[in-house]
Amino acid sequence: MLRSFFTWFLLFSTAALMAACCGSVACDCDDSNADSFAIRFDTTSTTSTRPAFKPKDFDTVYAVRGVLRDTAKRPTRDTVVIIRTLKQAREQPIIINNTSPFVANNNRKVSQYTYKLYLINSKRPKVATDSVVVERVDLDGEFKADGCCTCYENTRRLVYIKGLPTPFDATNPKDPKQPIPFVVSR
Repeated sequence: MLRSFFTWFLLFSTAALMAACCGSVACDCDDSNADSFAIRFDTTSTTSTRPAFKPKDFDTVYAVRGVLRDTAKRPTRDTVVIIRTLKQAREQPIIINNTSPFVANNNRKVSQYTYKLYLINSKRPKVATDSVVVERVDLDGEFKADGCCTCYENTRRLVYIKGLPTPFDATNPKDPKQPIPFVVSR
């Protein structure tokens, strides 16, 4: 009986010490962009057949998100207007992840939607100059443990763009938390 009590006491003490150790460690996974993809518009092209976008051509982006396979009777679409300064339009890609720029909905991930981005010149807001259609996004990831912290890491991002014969691989081997932007040209 004493041995049994000592065994249980030792087991409980070890568990309590481990919980106290891991409970005091703050995990900074920085995985907000783990399941994301990025789209950048080509502003540097010099060819006459594919002229570069001017930042004023896409300072406003109208994004529409639809469910890939909807189980509801009426499929719904979410819309967001992304308004950027000319500097932001020129230098920063549009990043779409599970919670940005759209609100998270019904625990669905970014891979369960289709996306259509309409480029709108803020001077002529009724006219869309171009559009980009993301038909599907395939994601794979794994959880990596380091001591008391377990973080999610993306291992593969494939973005299927309408009009391209093969998917764009947005997986960044140097930094799996950040996607490689897909560059849209005219």
